[in-house]
Parts: sequence; structure tokens; C-alpha cells
Amino acid sequence: MKTISILSFFIVASLHLKAQNIQEVQFVTKDSITISASFELPKTKNTKLPVVIFIHQGGSSREEWKALPLWNKLIKEGYAILAYDIRQHGKSGKDKGDLYDLFNNPKRAPLDLRAAIGFLQNDSRIDADRIGVIGASIGANLACVAAASDSYSIKTAVSLSAKSSAVQNLSGQKTLLHLHNVFYIASKEEQNGKRKQWAEELFSKTTGTKEIEIANGNKHGSFILRESKTSEDAIVNWIKKTL
Repeated sequence: MKTISILSFFIVASLHLKAQNIQEVQFVTKDSITISASFELPKTKNTKLPVVIFIHQGGSSREEWKALPLWNKLIKEGYAILAYDIRQHGKSGKDKGDLYDLFNNPKRAPLDLRAAIGFLQNDSRIDADRIGVIGASIGANLACVAAASDSYSIKTAVSLSAKSSAVQNLSGQKTLLHLHNVFYIASKEEQNGKRKQWAEELFSKTTGTKEIEIANGNKHGSFILRESKTSEDAIVNWIKKTL
């Protein structure tokens, strides 16, 4: 019993230490919505850190990323991580409008991402020229929007289960988008094959360094990574290569 008690102490202590490494932060969007986020810095002597922004899928929160090994893999590789809750989700503030509009309106969720980037650009520990985005579903669409516009100032993106029409809508542009440096991932049978089709469509519009991976099965967004360790490793390699 004593051995179990000591073991439990070290497990609790380790979890507490991990929790201390992740800071809870907030920043405010251009339209005055308070966004809540988790921010972690790697243990390194580097004075300017590359950073990855995680954006969750609709109906979820930033917590979905903490459950994946990908988080710690990137921290161990020396990348800072910022994972935020999109407005109407998690601990972030709410605005007017429904979820369908949120997934397509260029004046809502894209402002959250811009605020996240601004938060990082104002942190002297972060290399503002080395910001990447990994997103799932609506997060994937936002990652693509950022990869299609120099105004977001990101260097690379990973898009899990994007929807091409939603990317176009969220961009606020009527002209054809030209994306740059994106790794697309989708499941073969996801949404009756539509997510695969959209990933291939977006891939065809992408210049610079680009990759695409079509996983077996029908899992959506970050759930693809729960089934595929190889996809996680491919993302880490992509980030190391492009960020």
C-alpha cells in the first residue's frame, strides 16, 4: 500500500508539473471578443522560438490537441505551442450568429486567428517569421485561409479535413485563392469521399512546398491522428522541414 501511495504521488506531481508548463492566456480580437488559449514554451536556450498554432474543429475545443502525442512531440522538437478556443467554443467569448455562419463568415473566426498571431508577434520570445498553423475541420479551413494571404504572416500550415468552399468563404475573397506551403490530410471515405476531393482540390491550388496524405477509413479532423501514428509523424516532419 505504501508503494502504491508513493507511486500515486509521483504521478500526481508529474501531472501538476506538466500543467504548470502550460500557461492559460487570453487576447482580444478586433471586434472585442476575448479568446482563451493554452500557451507552452519548450525548454531550450534559443532566444527566438518557432511556434505552432493549433486550431480545433467545430463543436470541440483546444483540449482535443492536448490529448494527442503530437503536442509533446513538437515541444520536444523545440517548438512553442499556442492552442486557442474559437469564439463560441470552450472558454472563449461569444458573439452574435449561429455556427453555420461562424464556419463561413470572414468577419468572425478569421479575426480569432489574426488575434492569436498578433499575440505571438508581441512576445519577444517568439520568432515572428516562423509561425505555423495546424488546424482540423474549421481549423483546417482557417489554416488554408492564412496560407493564402501574406497578411497573416504565417510560414507553413497543416490542414486536416478542409472544405474548399468554406476556405473560399472564410477568406472573404471572390477571386480564386492561391495557397502556399500546405500539408493536406483527409480520410479516403470521410463524408462519402468529399473531404478527399476537397483536399485534392486545395492541393492543386497550392504553390511552394506542398504535400497530401489520404488516410484509410472515414475519421474526421484530429480524429485521423488518433488512428494514425504515421500521420502524426508526417506532420512533425513537415513542420521541421517547412518551419
